[in-house]
Amino acid sequence: MSKLDPEVVIDLTSAKKATIPPIAPGLLLALSDGLVLALVGWTLNHFLGADALTEPVEAAAWQRSLVTGLMLVPLVKSVFGIYTLGRFDYMERTRRTFQAAFLCCAVLAVPFIVMEGFRSFFVEALSIALLGFAVTYVADLLLIQGLLSSALDWRTPVMIVGAGPQGAAIAEKLQRLPWLGMRPVGFVDDDDSLWQTRVAGLPVMGPVELLAKSPAVASQASAAIVADIGRHMGRQGSDLTSLVRTLPFRQVYCVLGEGNVSAVDATYHNLHGSLALRVSVRPPTGYLRIRRAMDIVLSAILLVVVAPLMLGLAVAIRLDSPGPVMFRQKRWAGGKQTFDLLKFRSMHVDAEEQLQHLLANDPVAREEYMTYHKLTVDPRITPLGRFLRKTSLDELPQLWNILMGDMSLIGPRAYMPKELPEVGDSAAVIGTVRPGLTGYWQVSGRHRTTFQERVAMDVFYVRNCGLLFDFFILCKTAVMVLKGDGS
Repeated sequence: MSKLDPEVVIDLTSAKKATIPPIAPGLLLALSDGLVLALVGWTLNHFLGADALTEPVEAAAWQRSLVTGLMLVPLVKSVFGIYTLGRFDYMERTRRTFQAAFLCCAVLAVPFIVMEGFRSFFVEALSIALLGFAVTYVADLLLIQGLLSSALDWRTPVMIVGAGPQGAAIAEKLQRLPWLGMRPVGFVDDDDSLWQTRVAGLPVMGPVELLAKSPAVASQASAAIVADIGRHMGRQGSDLTSLVRTLPFRQVYCVLGEGNVSAVDATYHNLHGSLALRVSVRPPTGYLRIRRAMDIVLSAILLVVVAPLMLGLAVAIRLDSPGPVMFRQKRWAGGKQTFDLLKFRSMHVDAEEQLQHLLANDPVAREEYMTYHKLTVDPRITPLGRFLRKTSLDELPQLWNILMGDMSLIGPRAYMPKELPEVGDSAAVIGTVRPGLTGYWQVSGRHRTTFQERVAMDVFYVRNCGLLFDFFILCKTAVMVLKGDGS
């Protein structure tokens, strides 16, 4: 069970046969790691090891270090269940890989301290092992994102119980992120007004009891996801166990809630046959102090490095369209505080008037803006502004906001004050940390996510923020910038 996305999995009946057995993705990952490690071992041995060493004793010692380091990688990864994960979210895989690498360091550190004559052996073995973890981690992500994400047969077909807003959000997420390992096939819901309609592009087939009464409907899926548990409890008039028992599936995933509920640190406990979920909120005070120090150092260095680029962009903006180089906008900083967010201007100076005119005369654009707070085709953006947004270069001036303490390198979105009513109660959570130049929602779909999905992801980040999570976001941000996947 992931601490970052708590869910309850309850086994019921025997598993249905799938096109690709559930073990196949894990087996592919293990085989991929074996191939990659063999290639790493051959490369190291050819350039640094036995082929390059002339002394037989040194060559034999190097061989032992090489074999030890490479063998530790799949062994420790299997201990942390990396090959048996039923889903492939980046954060959970990253967390477990870091834990495996840390355990490997701890395993080799003890003999390094107590066995003085063998210290070179343990240094070499640890270095090789850490290299192996890094290379196989990249290979795993490439395999999952490339091969497995495009092969629909390996994904578990799931039926979503509940076609309300939360169920629709889950369906859209699973369709947008195939590496999560689930493929939604439809909905069941006791609200008869939704029957024979489509939600998130999927059919609402009928009431929940249809799954038990119609084998043809139930056979379309191998698992179920119960969305909005409280809503179903009100309709069923019974407890969660009774609802789950009516579903003819081996695995049932019970989503505990979006936003504040799903964004807590959670683990499950077996209380002598009773399932209990422990939730806790970690105070991030120490982490925030460390992050602020990192913000000051990194933003100061980056401002010096990109100063020539920013000067060139400023000249290009003045030549591209009339108006100021910088764009200032009031953004919310928690509580009743606001600050002036800085960006390179990427729109025409009368952008707000153009927006109001467009929304008043184009119902399609109005609907898109109400849902996403963005427009796919935005006539307000200047020719150079499209390039700046595509490459995210328009956000470089925010390094000054970070240095001054208005923002952080990583954090929730910097919301406009007028958006706070839509943020709702989640503002109490989001406002406890500084807004970020980049963040969890920016690397999780960005312009393809709805406004409420962004709010939920911001709450998720605040509840689970930490140095490892920040490192993960920074790496994904770098990838997205290189791909030009801007706003």
